[in-house]
Amino acid sequence: MSDNQRPTTQVDLSDPSIWHKAVPQEEFARLRREAPVAWNERHDGHKGFWAVTRYDDIVSVSGNVATFSSRNGVISLDDFDSEQNDARRTLLEMDPPQHPAMRIITAPGFTPKAVSALEASVRATAIELIDNVLNSDSVDMVAELSKQLPIFTLCRLLGVSPSRQNDMIRWSDMLIGSDDPDFVDPAFADYPEEKRRMLPFGHPASLDAFELGLDLARARRKTPEGDIVTRLANGTYDGRQLTDQEYCNYFLMLVVAGNETTRHSISHGLQAFANFPEQWEHFRSQDIDPKIAADEVIRWATPVHYVRRIATKDVELSGARIAAGDKVAMYYASGNRDEQHFDNPYDFIVDRSPNNHMSFGKGGPHFCLGTHVAKLQIRVLLEEMAKRVKSIELTGPVDRLRSNHVHGIKALPARFNA
Repeated sequence: MSDNQRPTTQVDLSDPSIWHKAVPQEEFARLRREAPVAWNERHDGHKGFWAVTRYDDIVSVSGNVATFSSRNGVISLDDFDSEQNDARRTLLEMDPPQHPAMRIITAPGFTPKAVSALEASVRATAIELIDNVLNSDSVDMVAELSKQLPIFTLCRLLGVSPSRQNDMIRWSDMLIGSDDPDFVDPAFADYPEEKRRMLPFGHPASLDAFELGLDLARARRKTPEGDIVTRLANGTYDGRQLTDQEYCNYFLMLVVAGNETTRHSISHGLQAFANFPEQWEHFRSQDIDPKIAADEVIRWATPVHYVRRIATKDVELSGARIAAGDKVAMYYASGNRDEQHFDNPYDFIVDRSPNNHMSFGKGGPHFCLGTHVAKLQIRVLLEEMAKRVKSIELTGPVDRLRSNHVHGIKALPARFNA
């Protein structure tokens, strides 16, 4: 198949401005019908990539780690050389056998049993946050609720002092918001490009997170505690302690992933209940399993638009001929609206069942490490809101994150009516 014969996207999915307005669901629906694996050309100096939009194809790519590798990047559609990839590498950018060997260091701290120990503190925090905003004329629910619950939980899980919560929020905002003018810090404008390109997320804010992480590692090696940082600081990989670079990149991944996905899922869930008030009433008045409701919030939000792989060999997928070295983006934003797997996929249905969404991955070893933590927080929040909040009302325009990767909400003016 020549370049001019291969199916193509009609919009550039790498353009953050497209996502800033809304998820391009009309284009995704067309692609699922006509070109489920389509070439997306770029005109900014980076190579194009294949956009995979059907649920089943995404599962296929996710599960075939020998053909679709994570080692050359997962969270960006840009091109990086081998030196950059090695310097930026986290658990996300590893394949077997390295990936499971590194994942097992912290995995015991993310099991359902381990996570259940957090429930009482998560519930107490959720109640406090809800009560703080209840019956206020209008508050930014992102600032007052969506940001606060995940960062509290993350700090408790990692063993980070609550006094550093605002720092972690600020770092995370800058790292995932590099394409959003609101998150550009002028203090980093003159940071040398040759150094920036070697940092995770390509941002110097990662250095501040590294400093905190290393301070914690030194403390936990001296006095271990029952937190994730203790596991990470004292864990071994390939028969040795992690290097500072391996440790710092791992710690940074936990900070960003543990904060962003849950935060944005909560925000989109609140917006959905405001836009579909009958669903909130249905949830409050009926005996609906809050775990089922939490899963619909997560499907609806799809906090990460895509994850990327690179083809290790020539392969055909749904009629498209992918060459070795081509980038392949799996669009969860499309898979979670695939009509072949979800009835009425564009409707927010609080008791949707079954709901085999792929918001946290599907069909491969990179299934989100913090899945149970995220679901716990959203479930508990919904349970406590149902006891206190009669209705949710938007009071102003919703401010979306400008990003082609993270489905974020920066501000959500709303009111909780008791």
